[in-house]
Amino acid sequence: MDVEKTDDILRPLTFEEVDELFELYKNKYGKHNFHYLLMYNQCKWHRQLEEIGAGRAPKDDKWVSFRKSFYTHRNCDFRKYGTYVSLHFDLMQSISFHSWEPDFKELFECLNKTKLIDWKSGPLITNVDLIYCEQIKEIANSKGATVKRARTCQALVLPHEKALKLQLQSLPIGYKFDKLRLEHAALIHEIWVNNKEGSLEYIKGLIKVNKTLGIYEEPNNELVAWIFQNDFSGLGILQVMPKQQRQGFGSLLASYLSKKIADSEEVAVTAWILTENFKSEGLLTKIGFEKTVINEWIQLNKSV
Repeated sequence: MDVEKTDDILRPLTFEEVDELFELYKNKYGKHNFHYLLMYNQCKWHRQLEEIGAGRAPKDDKWVSFRKSFYTHRNCDFRKYGTYVSLHFDLMQSISFHSWEPDFKELFECLNKTKLIDWKSGPLITNVDLIYCEQIKEIANSKGATVKRARTCQALVLPHEKALKLQLQSLPIGYKFDKLRLEHAALIHEIWVNNKEGSLEYIKGLIKVNKTLGIYEEPNNELVAWIFQNDFSGLGILQVMPKQQRQGFGSLLASYLSKKIADSEEVAVTAWILTENFKSEGLLTKIGFEKTVINEWIQLNKSV
């Protein structure tokens, strides 16, 4: 949809305006803020897609998972309160947003009046600040949508300077580190708990443009554990095969990828985990990650 030709309350931001919004969030909240990191990563992905000749979205877009569109209130200046809505049109619509306006008037008006959100399609609303979580659910309910699940997630951050100084341990004899390859995508996708029809292309895309790390058993070069850099330029999709568990591979992968990210990007390393995932919390805090905000990720039901 070409929203510039409609009277929708949401106006798309140009790439230049997204860069400006990105700087506003950095100056307002600092480089550890997850809204800043979302914009940082999308700007990075945009440059990477341009470099591989995929900057413009074709009708059959294999890179759709890597294209988030940013909008603001059509009748307001995003520079005042940083009001934005990010929409991602994939197999499932995902929605992110924020504003530092005290009463969130601009933001709530955007969500209430826009026609670009398909509330009944079962979208995922990500990284929702607890301060207005209930109002968001009320807006969804007013649109005929119901909540399928609302998961409380803990954000953990490893500051860039700490990631640079990580002391890395060696792998046991018989194993080696290497980046993931496209030939591994099907295996990783099959085991991934969040996989769905069509998400294999997302895994392939991450292998192509993001940092990844695998542990391989020698001499057969068999992949036994892996980790990805995610949509916030942090850690995600950490998996260790059952036979290789309890050898510290998860901690090794998290440490090595954190250092790899810090060595090449001036960005904090982050991770989102469910608040009840004490195993991952212990693994990450032992490395040096610090607990920060707790937000909700809200999955709406798909209506017939």
